[in-house]
Amino acid sequence: MNIRRFISAVAASAMAAGLLSVCACAEDTPAGYVYFMADKTTIGQGFTVQPTKVAFYEGDTGLDIVERVADYTLDDNGNFISSFADEGVESYFPDAVADVCPEVSGRATEGYLGMGDYTSDSLWLWFLNDELAQENIREYTPVDGDVICYEFTVYCGGADLGLDYSSLGGSAALKPLTNKAELIKACAEIKEAGKTDDPIYTSAMEALAIYESTQEDIDIAVDSANRLLSGEISAVEPDNTPVAEEDKGSPDTGVEGIAAASAITVLAGAGIALSRKRR
Repeated sequence: MNIRRFISAVAASAMAAGLLSVCACAEDTPAGYVYFMADKTTIGQGFTVQPTKVAFYEGDTGLDIVERVADYTLDDNGNFISSFADEGVESYFPDAVADVCPEVSGRATEGYLGMGDYTSDSLWLWFLNDELAQENIREYTPVDGDVICYEFTVYCGGADLGLDYSSLGGSAALKPLTNKAELIKACAEIKEAGKTDDPIYTSAMEALAIYESTQEDIDIAVDSANRLLSGEISAVEPDNTPVAEEDKGSPDTGVEGIAAASAITVLAGAGIALSRKRR
């Protein structure tokens, strides 16, 4: 082969490989991050999906975000999520919900929580940055820093979540609507930072998991969670004392009292349900 042609061919191959590498890197680089949570506090079960930080890429829709964190089914038209995969635990209805839903059923499909479960009104609603979304999830284009929260409602299109339809002749809200996007974001960042063993995180998650949590409860949890993230405070003090072999697995953190007072976690589908107020 002519040496000049050989060199040209090698150069062309190297350039093509370089372009492919650049394209691959571009595809692997997130366009930003959003925060996602799905909860079922209206039936006393905490989370279906815990607060999670999720990368998105150019061209993604909201449905691409959901696919990265959950198993789900769509409605017949494929526009909105009708159920999430969720093994669930024993349900209890908070007092306010039980008062308006005296007769409840079970789940239609084993391993999923969705429309028509427990009551004929039940479905999943989604909120974007604390506002009820006005578009289906397929139409949503992710924006860096957005918070997506799916909430399971069992009464009058979200009246149990705090949506008030009384001015339209519908049902009044059973409780005030709470803003929790900042707490969802903080909890996801704490998980990302690997600080989930800190009781401050447990308390923050409890504020999200309990149906009766007030805006004040949530605001206090946001403040503590953000201070934990900044390194300003931590309920867990590092212990660098060597641990005897037989003592491994139960190190002394110095916070027994705080830990004992913190919520007890139990498995609940893809997430956890924390200690809750019972009627």
